[in-house]
Amino acid sequence: MEQTSPLKPKRKDKTEDKYRIAATIAFIVVIVGIGVPMWWKTTTVYRVSLPSSAIQRLSEQPIKTAVQIAIYTQETNRGQLLITELETAFADSDIWNVEFKQLLPFAKAAEVHTPAALEKLLLQAHPQSVGDFLFIEWAKLEDELLLTTERSALMRSDVTSTKIAQLLHSKILQTYRINQILSTDERLGTKSEAPQPAYDVVISVLNPKPRLTFAQWNVAMAAQTYIEPFLAQISDISNYTVRTQWKYRVSIEADLKQMRDSSKLGRHYALQESSLPHLLTSIAQNLSGSITDKPVINLVVYIPPCTTAPLHIYNSKQEMLTKHGVDAFISPPWGGFIIANPPEHVCLAHLNNEPPVEYYVNTNDNMQVMLDQLHKLLDISSEVQVAGVKTVDIEQLAPRRWEYESYMRRSAIRHIATASNTLQSLIKLLDQISYIVIDDKVGAAITNSYVDIMAAKVALIEHRLVDASALAKRAFVASERGFFDASLLAQLYFPDEQKYAIYIPLFLPVMVPVLSSFNMLRKLLHGRRKEKQQ
Repeated sequence: MEQTSPLKPKRKDKTEDKYRIAATIAFIVVIVGIGVPMWWKTTTVYRVSLPSSAIQRLSEQPIKTAVQIAIYTQETNRGQLLITELETAFADSDIWNVEFKQLLPFAKAAEVHTPAALEKLLLQAHPQSVGDFLFIEWAKLEDELLLTTERSALMRSDVTSTKIAQLLHSKILQTYRINQILSTDERLGTKSEAPQPAYDVVISVLNPKPRLTFAQWNVAMAAQTYIEPFLAQISDISNYTVRTQWKYRVSIEADLKQMRDSSKLGRHYALQESSLPHLLTSIAQNLSGSITDKPVINLVVYIPPCTTAPLHIYNSKQEMLTKHGVDAFISPPWGGFIIANPPEHVCLAHLNNEPPVEYYVNTNDNMQVMLDQLHKLLDISSEVQVAGVKTVDIEQLAPRRWEYESYMRRSAIRHIATASNTLQSLIKLLDQISYIVIDDKVGAAITNSYVDIMAAKVALIEHRLVDASALAKRAFVASERGFFDASLLAQLYFPDEQKYAIYIPLFLPVMVPVLSSFNMLRKLLHGRRKEKQQ
């Protein structure tokens, strides 16, 4: 019987192995080479490159301002002595780089008979730049120092350098306010906000009982004559839009107390100072004429009806706070409030049951009070009193030149400090939260703000106050625009943890066949290698 040999195991077809290997490699390439990078690219948060390290170092670069102070004395030696002592007083200042300049006596000075004429001659020979200041010695002066409405002050022949330095720090440079802006110590007091690029100034006239009070007033014309020219003088820092309105049947909610007096009416009414905040709250909701995204400064003129007029403000000591015949107060930053009492003959007619008498509101008195309120609300006026120093009263609509330029200098420093703090806070936030989107618009705003901050600092130290003010304002606006951009919130509520929680269950089942294909490919290649060896 013939014995047959055992059958050999069939070897897999090589062509089939090639197709399987090619399909496995193609599957791996599509998933790993195309799918994973595409997923990574589409889920990556877009973030523009920012000068983060430079912004974080902004606080290490101090803000220093150059100021030029000229001094004219009738004796050269006295002027040299004053300048030497003043240079010593300002030598260690971290804020100011003060250059003191002596103006030498000249022949024509003996011929002038008024300080104004002497100042005119000095300015013709030595023109001033924005932010400069000039001290002029004038022997026939009652006070030690007399501040004019321009960039100058008259000084008596016996004034000391200590008094001049005190005036410079307190009124001209306002060092204490600059320290408040730059200091991080909250104990130095409440800091006012940086001036905004635009404001709405709303002048509202409240007449709660128009049938009984026939008050007439062209408030729009009054605003064009007084308020708008004043605001035009200070528009370098902020733009102002003035609107006027009449509001009827809007009464104040406050407890009024009748007080006896010696007038023809025989009484007046007292409004307690403690109730003023509640008064503003009661009328604030009735003043908004339109919706605006700009800060609003309210200037309210309240015409009390004769049933509660005249109305005066009293303090807790029962003392009347009426000044120059006007009752008014301010509440920063909300605005100001003026009580425009009707004339006495109008209320006498009301008490005698006579028909209502038409009258006109005094434009000059109320507008002068408004201008004073705007000085304080915008933080332009300097309320610090220095012994032996007198200030000339304002006789024009524009603010005192030295006062406004001090405000401009202070605003530039505040804009720089605020913009720097805003950028540093934003960079810190963006570094901590990696999934916040930083698009091109936000990146440009942050970068431009940083560049303008650095340029504003250079302009201040180079004695270019107007340029520094414009650059600082632009830096502040750009920093606010970048910080409050809505695109920063696009993925704020979609953090990385949530992203992985969503994508892992989606991609994990897909990756199992990929890993299996890797394992199969390894076995095939290993088997073919063994075949070749055999």
